[in-house]
Amino acid sequence: MEKQKVLDRIKSSMMVLVGIGTEISEKHHTREELLAFYQEIAGAVKGKFYFVVTLNTDDLIYEAGFDPSLIVAPCGSDRTGNVITNGHYDESGYLPQWKAYQTWLGNTLNRELVILELGVGFEYPSVLRFPDEKMTFFNQKSTLVRIHSEFPQIPKEIRERSLSVTADPVDFWSK
Repeated sequence: MEKQKVLDRIKSSMMVLVGIGTEISEKHHTREELLAFYQEIAGAVKGKFYFVVTLNTDDLIYEAGFDPSLIVAPCGSDRTGNVITNGHYDESGYLPQWKAYQTWLGNTLNRELVILELGVGFEYPSVLRFPDEKMTFFNQKSTLVRIHSEFPQIPKEIRERSLSVTADPVDFWSK
């Protein structure tokens, strides 16, 4: 029932921001499960004005049917070997996409927006988690959907316009 509630919110929104956290990784799931999950999300946002921000570096998101011009991966890419965890990380690789994302965000003001936060914990909270809460607070037409197995908490200031689900996001979407 909760999944249908999330799908209904996406369907009734004008725009969707998809935030992918590190809980969605091969550390927790098989490659096949992750691809099926990403394809399910891509199907859910099809026809919407969307953007995807992923904290993962595995590049699987690019194989799932999302428009690559609507994805930004600020933590890098395993394919290029340029990832945030290595000592010589060069952030200039993602900056053009980050600029596109910032432009897209500017267009969400005062519009019906669903922020679909999937598996986003506290690894890089200044990239997704905290900005998502801030966007939800200031855009009164937005809804935050936070799905995480350990950290689904929502600040009280935005609870009325949020949905918190305690679940592994991949398992949640496979039901």
